Amino acid sequence: MTINFTPDGIVVAIACAVANYYITTLGIWLGHFLPHRPASRLRSFHMDGHHRLYRDSAHTRSRRFRYGHGREDSLVPLAPWIVLVIVAQWAIFPLAAALLYCTEVILIVIAASISHGQFHLEKPLLQRYDWFRRARSAHDLHHDADVNFMVVDHFWDRCFGTYQETPNGSGAPN
Repeated sequence: MTINFTPDGIVVAIACAVANYYITTLGIWLGHFLPHRPASRLRSFHMDGHHRLYRDSAHTRSRRFRYGHGREDSLVPLAPWIVLVIVAQWAIFPLAAALLYCTEVILIVIAASISHGQFHLEKPLLQRYDWFRRARSAHDLHHDADVNFMVVDHFWDRCFGTYQETPNGSGAPN
Protein backbone atom coordinates (compact mmCIF):
# COMPACT_ATOMS: atom_id res chain seq x y z
CA MET A 1 0.00 0.00 0.00
CA THR A 2 1.45 3.37 -1.00
CA ILE A 3 0.37 6.89 -0.24
CA ASN A 4 -1.63 8.26 -3.14
CA PHE A 5 -1.95 12.06 -3.38
CA THR A 6 -4.69 11.95 -6.00
CA PRO A 7 -8.16 13.15 -4.99
CA ASP A 8 -9.21 9.52 -4.39
CA GLY A 9 -6.08 8.91 -2.31
CA ILE A 10 -6.77 11.99 -0.19
CA VAL A 11 -10.39 10.86 0.38
CA VAL A 12 -9.11 7.44 1.48
CA ALA A 13 -6.55 9.07 3.81
CA ILE A 14 -9.24 11.27 5.38
CA ALA A 15 -11.60 8.29 5.74
CA CYS A 16 -8.79 6.35 7.46
CA ALA A 17 -8.14 9.30 9.79
CA VAL A 18 -11.84 9.48 10.72
CA ALA A 19 -11.97 5.71 11.27
CA ASN A 20 -8.77 5.96 13.32
CA TYR A 21 -10.41 8.62 15.52
CA TYR A 22 -13.40 6.40 16.26
CA ILE A 23 -11.27 3.28 16.81
CA THR A 24 -9.01 5.25 19.18
CA THR A 25 -11.92 6.72 21.11
CA LEU A 26 -13.47 3.23 21.33
CA GLY A 27 -10.21 2.09 22.93
CA ILE A 28 -10.38 4.99 25.39
CA TRP A 29 -14.03 4.19 26.14
CA LEU A 30 -13.23 0.49 26.75
CA GLY A 31 -10.21 1.41 28.87
CA HIS A 32 -12.44 3.51 31.09
CA PHE A 33 -15.63 1.41 30.98
CA LEU A 34 -14.03 -1.94 31.86
CA PRO A 35 -12.34 -0.78 35.12
CA HIS A 36 -15.79 0.25 36.33
CA ARG A 37 -17.09 -3.34 36.03
CA PRO A 38 -17.20 -5.20 39.37
CA ALA A 39 -15.25 -8.22 38.01
CA SER A 40 -12.50 -6.14 36.39
CA ARG A 41 -8.92 -6.68 37.56
CA LEU A 42 -8.33 -2.96 37.03
CA ARG A 43 -11.31 -1.91 39.14
CA SER A 44 -9.44 -1.49 42.40
CA PHE A 45 -6.60 0.29 40.60
CA HIS A 46 -8.94 2.86 39.04
CA MET A 47 -11.68 3.09 41.65
CA ASP A 48 -9.35 3.04 44.67
CA GLY A 49 -7.12 5.56 42.95
CA HIS A 50 -8.79 8.23 40.84
CA HIS A 51 -12.32 7.73 42.18
CA ARG A 52 -11.08 7.67 45.77
CA LEU A 53 -9.49 11.09 45.23
CA TYR A 54 -12.58 12.43 43.44
CA ARG A 55 -15.31 10.33 45.02
CA ASP A 56 -18.42 12.14 43.75
CA SER A 57 -19.54 15.25 41.88
CA ALA A 58 -19.39 17.33 45.04
CA HIS A 59 -15.69 16.46 45.39
CA THR A 60 -14.32 16.60 41.85
CA ARG A 61 -12.32 19.84 42.12
CA SER A 62 -8.87 20.56 43.48
CA ARG A 63 -6.32 23.36 43.11
CA ARG A 64 -3.91 20.95 41.42
CA PHE A 65 -5.02 17.86 39.52
CA ARG A 66 -3.69 14.80 41.31
CA TYR A 67 -2.84 12.64 38.34
CA GLY A 68 -0.09 10.33 37.22
CA HIS A 69 1.05 9.16 40.64
CA GLY A 70 0.69 5.38 40.76
CA ARG A 71 -2.85 4.35 41.70
CA GLU A 72 -4.18 7.83 40.88
CA ASP A 73 -3.25 7.52 37.19
CA SER A 74 -6.29 7.06 34.94
CA LEU A 75 -4.20 6.48 31.81
CA VAL A 76 -2.95 3.04 32.87
CA PRO A 77 -6.25 1.19 32.08
CA LEU A 78 -6.30 2.87 28.66
CA ALA A 79 -2.76 1.87 27.70
CA PRO A 80 -3.42 -1.69 26.45
CA TRP A 81 -6.18 -0.51 24.12
CA ILE A 82 -4.12 2.36 22.75
CA VAL A 83 -1.09 0.09 22.23
CA LEU A 84 -3.34 -2.38 20.39
CA VAL A 85 -4.53 0.38 18.02
CA ILE A 86 -0.95 1.52 17.36
CA VAL A 87 0.31 -2.04 16.72
CA ALA A 88 -2.57 -2.61 14.27
CA GLN A 89 -1.67 0.59 12.44
CA TRP A 90 1.95 -0.52 12.00
CA ALA A 91 0.70 -3.88 10.69
CA ILE A 92 -1.84 -2.42 8.25
CA PHE A 93 -0.43 0.82 6.88
CA PRO A 94 2.80 1.76 5.10
CA LEU A 95 5.40 3.63 7.16
CA ALA A 96 4.29 7.20 6.34
CA ALA A 97 0.61 6.47 6.94
CA ALA A 98 1.35 4.52 10.14
CA LEU A 99 3.37 7.48 11.46
CA LEU A 100 0.55 9.87 10.60
CA TYR A 101 -2.17 7.75 12.23
CA CYS A 102 -0.03 6.97 15.30
CA THR A 103 0.51 10.71 15.71
CA GLU A 104 -3.26 11.18 15.53
CA VAL A 105 -3.73 8.57 18.30
CA ILE A 106 -1.15 10.29 20.50
CA LEU A 107 -2.79 13.70 19.96
CA ILE A 108 -6.24 12.29 20.80
CA VAL A 109 -4.91 10.76 24.03
CA ILE A 110 -3.10 13.99 24.96
CA ALA A 111 -6.22 16.09 24.29
CA ALA A 112 -8.39 13.72 26.35
CA SER A 113 -5.85 13.71 29.17
CA ILE A 114 -5.56 17.51 29.25
CA SER A 115 -9.34 17.95 29.17
CA HIS A 116 -9.76 15.39 31.94
CA GLY A 117 -7.20 17.18 34.08
CA GLN A 118 -9.00 20.48 33.50
CA PHE A 119 -12.30 18.90 34.67
CA HIS A 120 -10.80 18.42 38.12
CA LEU A 121 -9.36 21.90 38.61
CA GLU A 122 -11.09 24.57 40.66
CA LYS A 123 -10.15 27.23 38.08
CA PRO A 124 -9.66 25.52 34.70
CA LEU A 125 -8.31 27.46 31.74
CA LEU A 126 -11.02 25.98 29.49
CA GLN A 127 -13.96 27.08 31.68
CA ARG A 128 -14.82 29.93 29.27
CA TYR A 129 -15.92 27.43 26.58
CA ASP A 130 -19.48 26.11 26.53
CA TRP A 131 -18.38 22.68 25.17
CA PHE A 132 -16.03 22.37 28.15
CA ARG A 133 -18.69 23.24 30.71
CA ARG A 134 -21.07 20.66 29.16
CA ALA A 135 -18.37 17.98 29.10
CA ARG A 136 -17.26 18.82 32.63
CA SER A 137 -20.82 18.53 33.89
CA ALA A 138 -21.17 15.12 32.20
CA HIS A 139 -17.88 14.07 33.80
CA ASP A 140 -19.07 15.22 37.24
CA LEU A 141 -22.05 12.91 36.79
CA HIS A 142 -19.61 10.10 35.93
CA HIS A 143 -18.20 10.39 39.44
CA ASP A 144 -21.69 9.77 40.87
CA ALA A 145 -22.69 6.83 38.66
CA ASP A 146 -21.28 4.38 36.12
CA VAL A 147 -22.11 6.60 33.13
CA ASN A 148 -20.33 9.01 30.75
CA PHE A 149 -17.04 7.16 30.31
CA MET A 150 -15.64 9.40 27.59
CA VAL A 151 -14.05 12.75 28.28
CA VAL A 152 -15.48 15.11 25.67
CA ASP A 153 -16.96 13.17 22.74
CA HIS A 154 -19.66 10.87 24.11
CA PHE A 155 -20.27 9.04 20.81
CA TRP A 156 -19.48 5.59 22.25
CA ASP A 157 -21.43 6.32 25.44
CA ARG A 158 -24.46 7.07 23.28
CA CYS A 159 -23.88 3.93 21.17
CA PHE A 160 -23.61 1.64 24.21
CA GLY A 161 -26.29 3.34 26.32
CA THR A 162 -23.89 4.63 28.97
CA TYR A 163 -24.51 8.33 28.32
CA GLN A 164 -26.63 10.27 30.77
CA GLU A 165 -27.56 13.95 30.54
CA THR A 166 -26.81 16.13 33.50
CA PRO A 167 -29.81 16.66 35.83
CA ASN A 168 -30.29 20.28 34.73
CA GLY A 169 -29.76 19.36 31.05
CA SER A 170 -27.88 22.59 30.35
CA GLY A 171 -24.37 21.25 30.66
CA ALA A 172 -23.55 24.05 33.06
CA PRO A 173 -21.90 23.09 36.34
CA ASN A 174 -24.40 22.08 38.99
